[in-house]
Amino acid sequence: MIIRIFKKKGFTLVETMVMLALIGFLTAVLLISMTGIFSYRAKAASRLLVSDIMLAKKTAETTQVKSGVIFYPAQEKYIVYTNTFSTPITDPVHRKPMIRDFTKGEHHNVDLVSAGFPSGTEYIEFDPLGRNTSGGKAVLQYGADSYSVWVEDNTGRAYWTKP
Repeated sequence: MIIRIFKKKGFTLVETMVMLALIGFLTAVLLISMTGIFSYRAKAASRLLVSDIMLAKKTAETTQVKSGVIFYPAQEKYIVYTNTFSTPITDPVHRKPMIRDFTKGEHHNVDLVSAGFPSGTEYIEFDPLGRNTSGGKAVLQYGADSYSVWVEDNTGRAYWTKP
């Protein structure tokens, strides 16, 4: 007497359909959770701008030379300077001129939407006492995330907000 045992090879149609549905569901959950993965860029860029504005203020106070930040929204960059627009401050961390370019690096594709400071100018400047003549704001955006960086007049206090 010969007994044949047939081993099942492969998957049934129902098992295959269940696995495809499960993989599709997990992929959808993963994609939805990844939509905010780069949303930190605008927030990080606004925090960097606030610290750069404060550095310009402290530089003016310690060196007794006017210092500030000039914005170039069309080129997506700003420069932290001392004395004149063409004299960038040296970045204390990287030892390079403080030219923040949003077309490359970690803040790539952050949009410098606008910068409005005294009398419609695109710069904020501090005197040797750390005072600025008037305040203003710059707007940074990445995708749907937008942040405003405000500078108060006279005190030079800088902070960011999410509109």
